[in-house]
Amino acid sequence: MTLHRRTVACEYSSFYVAGSRDVNIPIGGELRGIRSSAECINVSCLIFQSGDVNVSLADAGEAHSLAEPVFDGMLATPEGVVLLFDANMPEICSMKVPGRQTRVRVWTNHPTEPDEIEIVVG
Repeated sequence: MTLHRRTVACEYSSFYVAGSRDVNIPIGGELRGIRSSAECINVSCLIFQSGDVNVSLADAGEAHSLAEPVFDGMLATPEGVVLLFDANMPEICSMKVPGRQTRVRVWTNHPTEPDEIEIVVG
């Protein structure tokens, strides 16, 4: 079982979950908690001026939330890794995964500006 915990301050109030850094980031105009494509998940979070964000990345064996995730979908992982990064940090954390497609679930404590985010892969 693998679990990574990080505390970050994201300048642009979001970070990305992807299978590589070479992806198109899904963006849009309206306020929304999560945007996704087959290759990237854009997760909104608390802007850095308002405080830090606690992020955890875990495999399915570490999942502990009983609530429904705000996101549950498949992510292309052609390099066998799930990577968390933002516009200024080349890597928040990463985790090796066995396949070229990986299930990703995301839980947050707020619909658009969470400061607690749990990401579970597998």
